[in-house]
Amino acid sequence: MLPFKRHYYGVVQRDLILSENILTASALSAPKKVSLCLGGNSTDESYVIASLAALNIITGQKPYFTQQKLTQQKNSGPKEGVGGKVTLRRSVLYSFWYKLLFHVLPRIRQFEGLRVPAHESIYCFVLKDMFAFEELVPLFPYFEELGSLQCQFHFTTKNKTEVEVLGRSLQLCFIFDEKEEKRK
Repeated sequence: MLPFKRHYYGVVQRDLILSENILTASALSAPKKVSLCLGGNSTDESYVIASLAALNIITGQKPYFTQQKLTQQKNSGPKEGVGGKVTLRRSVLYSFWYKLLFHVLPRIRQFEGLRVPAHESIYCFVLKDMFAFEELVPLFPYFEELGSLQCQFHFTTKNKTEVEVLGRSLQLCFIFDEKEEKRK
């Protein structure tokens, strides 16, 4: 079993049961999936292929192709590709989370923490430095044009407080604004 998955099932679940007075583990908040999106406004073929390849290298899964959304001005004609998207679940989710927390985020210069979640079951953030992933560094010439990686963590939580508790239990380093601190 992966170390981060073992941490969730061995430590976090037991801690949440004791602190939240929950009778069964099935009623606990848990990570559900991680969605990673990479792309941009460029429809250049090499940019789209680089986005798909970077997602494949980072996650180990084959990404699917994303296309431009139709606008009212341009609602006819073929849609053009703009990037890729990957959804991670089960053990792949925990291995990516471990890699993100202990290998990628520490490599980011001037990392000050992650903002407090704004949604009740989804936590989103953007990684601007794609080369924090060690796998992409030797392939710099192929990926230097890439934009930022959009990460969405989906939880089975019911409110923001549960997201904060679960995030802190899973060692996410949330930073609070002064407004957030006063509200508590």
